Order: sequence, then structure tokens, then C-alpha cells
Amino acid sequence: TTMGFTPLAGVMMGKRCGSVDPSILLYLLEHGKYTVGELQEILNQESGLKGVSGLSGDMRAIEQAASQGHERARLAFNMFVLSLKQHIGSLIPLLGGLDALVFAGGIGENSTAVRKEVCQALGFLGVAVDDDKNKHSSFDLDISAEGASVKVLVVHTAEDWAIAGECFRHMA
Repeated sequence: TTMGFTPLAGVMMGKRCGSVDPSILLYLLEHGKYTVGELQEILNQESGLKGVSGLSGDMRAIEQAASQGHERARLAFNMFVLSLKQHIGSLIPLLGGLDALVFAGGIGENSTAVRKEVCQALGFLGVAVDDDKNKHSSFDLDISAEGASVKVLVVHTAEDWAIAGECFRHMA
């Protein structure tokens, strides 16, 4: 994960801003006349894809609007993909390379366009997707192109079940 102390840090999300210059927050507090509570609401609920696009925090709606020429939706899509590429790129040296790239969660599982854009940018590392496999909607799928040296996987995450399992384990 790229999240830090809270989910605000790291990759831009549907409604969360992702990593930002901390001085922006100070500026908004000083000049924007926001309260801390209002700023917290903006950063957690009105930023990310929703804030940039002005439409939605749902990538499906963003992609549809962008395909119809909505400029802010296109900007939101591009900013999300850039954020994802930046954060993946920052982790590769720490990991000593890349054996597999796994797409999970709502956007990772459902957005063929995001997967394609990210993988194209990482092509120099041996990442390549098979376009036909990438278009399938099934989960737990290897979408790597034949001969790619890095596996690209789409894995279904059942976050609610993982949370429920942990709660059950702690209650027992």
C-alpha cells in the first residue's frame, strides 16, 4: 500500500486527495478560511477523482464522461494514472525489482484503461499486457502478454470478508 498514517497519503483515490504538498493545507487554513473539520471533509470526501472531475469518485463514470469529451473527467483520469505510475515507480527500487504487478480493488479490478496505461508506462521493465485478456472481467486472471518478463495479475479483493475475518479472529 502507499497509504501512510491515514489513507490520504499515497495514490489519489475516488474521493481522497492522495499525497499533496503539506503547504497546501497550511495555505487553505490561512487564506481559505476553512476550519480543520471542513478541510478534513474536503480532503477525505471531496477530492481525488470526484474533486478533479467535479462529477464522481467512480472511475467508471470518469471514463464514460472522458470518452464523451468531458475535460475535467479526462484530467481526473490522467491525474489518477500519473499518481499510480509515480507510486509504483517509487516502490520498484525499494523492492529490488518487479516480479509481478497486481491490480486489485475497485479500480484495479474493473478498469482496463487504467491497467493498460500503467503497464504501457512500465514496458521498459518487461511489463506487457495481452489486450484481449485485459478486456475480460473475470478476477484472479493473469493478463500478461506472452513472453512478458513481469507477470500482470488482476486479483479480486474481498476486503469486507478480510475485515470480517479479522474481527471474528479478535473476538474469538
